[in-house]
Amino acid sequence: MKSSLLLLCMLLILWPLQSTVFALAPKAKRVLVVATYTYGDNDRLANIQPIALQMAKALNATLRLKSYPSVGELVEAMRRGEADVAVMNTFGYLLLQTDSIPPVIPLAALEVPEEALNAYTSGLFASKKSGITSISQLKDNPQAYSLVFAGRHSTSGNLIPRLYLSSLGIHNPEEQFGQVDFLNSHANALQEVIGGSSDLAALGTGEYKKQLESGKLKENDVKLLWKSEGIPQGPIVCKATMPARQQKKLLKVLLLAHEKNPEAIVQLKRAWTEAWEADHFVPVSESYYKNIIELAGSRDNLRKVLQQHL
Repeated sequence: MKSSLLLLCMLLILWPLQSTVFALAPKAKRVLVVATYTYGDNDRLANIQPIALQMAKALNATLRLKSYPSVGELVEAMRRGEADVAVMNTFGYLLLQTDSIPPVIPLAALEVPEEALNAYTSGLFASKKSGITSISQLKDNPQAYSLVFAGRHSTSGNLIPRLYLSSLGIHNPEEQFGQVDFLNSHANALQEVIGGSSDLAALGTGEYKKQLESGKLKENDVKLLWKSEGIPQGPIVCKATMPARQQKKLLKVLLLAHEKNPEAIVQLKRAWTEAWEADHFVPVSESYYKNIIELAGSRDNLRKVLQQHL
């Protein structure tokens, strides 16, 4: 009986001390995972780090950066919930929007001034050897020609030209063309038509302009058959399950970046050259990608084209 009373007394003495120890233990900081995708030999981690650090600071979180080898792998990672925030291209974002319950919510995108919208466009180019001089030739007999896309998940090098082809009645290029291949860069796709290895190439016109300005290419080396309107930039997105209060904090960081952290925008533009004319972020609204929907003809047709890549 005495030993039991002694044990009880010791517990009563030690309990306040134990509570104090637990109270003083530091609360573990949350980790904010920010992800993107690699292009060429650039994993883009250094480019997204400045803006990612600001977002982590806003949430009082430690930062972890991840780069996936391709847009497709980033898309799958976001579906698995592996990152809280992602810097995506337009194709990847729209692909995630085809899910029955989209796993991400768009926050903001870099805004290109109206006068510079033509800086990011897509084009269909024909080789001199192909003999193609007009879209009507292509429309009438696609089976006679070969086509290369600049990338499987490229916005300007696949999605936009694919939507244009769909508007011509070429709904499935892989079946309707004589041959279709996917390359890993816009420069490679352009080289295919310059050398005549492929009859047609779908790529961003930025690469074409760059080679013209450098003197590596002359205008009559290839035939520009079609050029798109300006393409809206890909957004920075967050998990759909992220609390609304945290989403607002991240959006505030992005919208004030041009004032408080302009170097963060410069770094992003170095990695995404299509955004080179941009100088600030804008919220991504429902109508932000309306010209892509208009090119597709309808949301349903856009979904069908995107789902060819699921």
